[in-house]
Amino acid sequence: MCGIGGIVSKKGENVTPLVAAMLAQMHNRGPDGVGIAANNRIIQSDSVDGLQFSEIRGSSVLGHARLAIVGGTCGSQPFRSCDGKLVVEHNGEIYNYKDIRKRLEEHHNFRTSTDSEVIVHLLEDHYNSNDGNLLDAIKKTVAELDGIYALAIRDEINGTFALVRDRLGVRQLYYGENDDFIAFASEKKPLWSIGIREPTKRVMPGYAVLIPPTGRISSFKIAELTTLQSLEQLETRILYKTMDAAVNAYRKTLIKSMEKRTQDFKRIGIVFSGGIDSVLVAHLARKMVPEVVCYTCGIKGSNDIDYSRQIAKKLDLDLQVNELTEDEVEQLIPEIIHVIEENNAGQVEVAIPVFGAIKMAHEQGIRVMLTGQGADELFGGYPWYAKIADKDGYQKMQSYMVEDLLLLYKETLEREDKISMASSIELREPFLDIDLIKAALRIDPRLNVKGGDDILGKRVHRELALSLGIPREIAYRIKEAAQHGSGIHAAIDRIARKNGFDESTIPRRYLESLAAREKIGSSQRYGHLFESHKIWTADPHVQMYLDSISEKVLR
Repeated sequence: MCGIGGIVSKKGENVTPLVAAMLAQMHNRGPDGVGIAANNRIIQSDSVDGLQFSEIRGSSVLGHARLAIVGGTCGSQPFRSCDGKLVVEHNGEIYNYKDIRKRLEEHHNFRTSTDSEVIVHLLEDHYNSNDGNLLDAIKKTVAELDGIYALAIRDEINGTFALVRDRLGVRQLYYGENDDFIAFASEKKPLWSIGIREPTKRVMPGYAVLIPPTGRISSFKIAELTTLQSLEQLETRILYKTMDAAVNAYRKTLIKSMEKRTQDFKRIGIVFSGGIDSVLVAHLARKMVPEVVCYTCGIKGSNDIDYSRQIAKKLDLDLQVNELTEDEVEQLIPEIIHVIEENNAGQVEVAIPVFGAIKMAHEQGIRVMLTGQGADELFGGYPWYAKIADKDGYQKMQSYMVEDLLLLYKETLEREDKISMASSIELREPFLDIDLIKAALRIDPRLNVKGGDDILGKRVHRELALSLGIPREIAYRIKEAAQHGSGIHAAIDRIARKNGFDESTIPRRYLESLAAREKIGSSQRYGHLFESHKIWTADPHVQMYLDSISEKVLR
């Protein structure tokens, strides 16, 4: 995990100091080293303060801040290809890097043992075999990668930049421009710090953004990585029509996914809520990693904390609990808004317990954590799915599930990447392995969601848990949504009222403006139409309270 930043001047001016300012904004994303590439030179240091900026100048500059997970401390980026034609930065994890490296070592000089370095040499091979066509080289490179990635690539021959994002969008890149330059970064804050204002843009999942060299900038060229099989094109023909067949296919892909994400680790953390998703991840991780620690956060006495303790005791899991008071939640809200770079009430409410769990893990020296994100979208976990099946049929229900999966990048993944990186922790998502997704989409949806049952879903998911030895009362437990189970939703309502925000304070114009805002999250976009509107929609006075805070926190 890392922080990527870069600038292309429109006027040919030296932008190295601005890239340094961007890296300073991403210290938590890369506490283990920084590097800058410009004018065919790369300089590296343990910290931004240690970089000798007088030694390197350029109008087209890449910067990188590194969190060392794979390859130890000797793996600072950017990486340069052996022939000097390409410079590459990578944020993410490549799970098949050892196999790729074995193939490349015969004709490439590796200087680190990181997973990231295989990308630059693989890209170099495809670049040279495609007559220097950068986009074609990128397409062929990412088609071979099993993992998640945000890439920044500079073609040293013609000065073109390419920004690339994996097909799920598990890792993000943002970009924007002003009169002086184009800039990009792993978060929005570095862009704000150098004068890039909203609206910024994001590199979309499965896309490359091509930035022309200094002096030839007229507009961005955005190209889809067409050789990548997009999620929209994944095979959804039903192959698994019985519970046994579905569970067996799911078991194979989940175990393989977990093995990829836990290999070579002696200690790992779990974002734990007591729901079956995090329970299943923790149960499997314990068989693969010598030390597994689960972390739960919520209001003292909340259901998630109580159930997490009960489940951890039954399963003999090591559970650490961060119990928050209402005053502590109030103090956290500005920091949360700053970290996740938005103030949508649903996002803030879910972010707080995740932030608290990850912060505690950081304090205890955890470097990598696993999360259960994606299981609800893949196996029909939301209560409104069954109601959609009853009203419009299973095909319609599955189309909603795929839509939710495709929107995870901005509704969940970007938020949680920023939260984990605020504590210099790498977050991994076992349920979002491509092979697992392919298997899940081939399961008859009737096996997961039964018509008329608006309480339980994810039945294949739960049956796998049973087959692995998890007790039925845990596998089939009905869990509240994170913001409710953790007690945060009710707490923020009380906090808003305490600060003078209630139904009587809301102007009509504000209500009209709320209706025009983007709906974030499945529940806000359409779930409330099939469920209780009160449960799934934040009250306007709560959003108004968060808006008042964000005016001071967000630029």
